[in-house]
Amino acid sequence: MAMSFSGALLSGIGSSYHTGGAKLNGVGAVKFGRKTELVVVAQRKKSLIYAGDGNILDDLNDATKKATDFVTDKTQEALKDGEKAKDYVVEKNVEAKDTAVEEAQKASEYVTEKAKEAGNEAAKLAEGKAGEAKDATKA
Repeated sequence: MAMSFSGALLSGIGSSYHTGGAKLNGVGAVKFGRKTELVVVAQRKKSLIYAGDGNILDDLNDATKKATDFVTDKTQEALKDGEKAKDYVVEKNVEAKDTAVEEAQKASEYVTEKAKEAGNEAAKLAEGKAGEAKDATKA
């Protein structure tokens, strides 16, 4: 003779136990035709903190220290990366300034050379016109 139990009844009378932070209810039943199968079902406990074998405050302090150490390490890495980035920007600014000074010097030399050439051409032109004027007054 087969006996049928509801899942709610079996869950209510089932024993619960802890494993890896989860509270598990280990009994449930499913009826297939005339045969009832016993099924083990895991149900997660609602608690967010599982103390394990030790003291919950020790576990919490340990987890807090690990998190603090992790954040401290990542902050130090970020500061080192920031320092590298700052050094890179300073180096590139110095290079850009040096390049700008060199280009300004080249431009100044070019303008000076062209001004000399223009002055020489103007002097030649003025000398030629002065000679023409002198010749015109003699005639």
